[in-house]
Amino acid sequence: MNCSMQDYLKIVTSHLHSDLVSAEALSYIQPLAQILPASSMAGFECRLGADRSGVDFQVRLPCLDCSLPESFLTAPAWQFLQEFYQNWASPNSSLSQKIEHIGLEFDVNERLPQVPIPCIFLAFNRETAIDAERLVKMIEFLQHSMSPLLESNLQLCADSLPAGAFISHLGAMLSRSVNAVRVNVKGISPDRLSDYLMQIGWSDPTNTFSTLTSTISKLVDSILLSFDVGDTVLPRIGLECFLNRQPYENPQWDFLLDYLIAEELCTPEKKNALLNWPGYSHRGSSPDLWPSNISFGDRFLGSRAISLFSRWISHIKVVYRSGNFLEAKAYLGFAHSWVAPDVLRRSRSSNG
Repeated sequence: MNCSMQDYLKIVTSHLHSDLVSAEALSYIQPLAQILPASSMAGFECRLGADRSGVDFQVRLPCLDCSLPESFLTAPAWQFLQEFYQNWASPNSSLSQKIEHIGLEFDVNERLPQVPIPCIFLAFNRETAIDAERLVKMIEFLQHSMSPLLESNLQLCADSLPAGAFISHLGAMLSRSVNAVRVNVKGISPDRLSDYLMQIGWSDPTNTFSTLTSTISKLVDSILLSFDVGDTVLPRIGLECFLNRQPYENPQWDFLLDYLIAEELCTPEKKNALLNWPGYSHRGSSPDLWPSNISFGDRFLGSRAISLFSRWISHIKVVYRSGNFLEAKAYLGFAHSWVAPDVLRRSRSSNG
């Protein structure tokens, strides 16, 4: 009664407007989703601009077992990932204490190859400090190679963090041609983002970054800094913008998206499609699509719990380079869970 990510997609994609993820992009994702075992959490990265149509598909790593085809494990990236996962999953491993979860991201700009290569993201536990030496070791494990300049730059990124800030994610961008590591940093106040970037070797000849971050910070609850580190800190900077509540509870989403429309980073059509994504699906709303193993769980749990698929907007990412915003992206999440019946009643009232 195992199910795949494709079973989950059948439920949530009826709520996914083609302005955000086209039918063509979904046709590229579905063969991959059919292979991947069902994950506790997944999502889409969608471009919001008028001339932007690329999509990335993301999953939180489930257990790697025989449900993955053997052909995957012939590729070095999947071999590295399996080895890393086995170390992380071991209860006595230091990795299990430091890494909260592992995520995979697949670029879906065209039909995927038979063995798609993912980008691999490590999410760190906030309670466990990750020093520069451990960062370097984790990237060496995933990539099996690292230039001396990349190593020294990673160390500088960790050593330059202001008090209260921490590296929340590292990404091995294995599917991309650039030899760089994605670094996400939380806890730097907007007025200090520019200073931190300058400390680690990034430059902004136009000197407009601070003004732009100040404007955005007034529209959101928090900003996560995202950038790529190779032999230098690459010019493109990501500002991942978070709001604490979903659009049906928080009018700030309208203000943020209207700002992006004014900056020509989002279209009104994509704004509307995005705001209509959050919500819940339950078995009664789509019984024919409900995965068989979840239906079995529903029958087993009876009235004690009900299965829900939740859909939410995770955040908006704005990409900046040398005085210009290049593009905006929306990160849409979905997940399955069993909840108490009163949660379903509340979800129905909040979602009409």
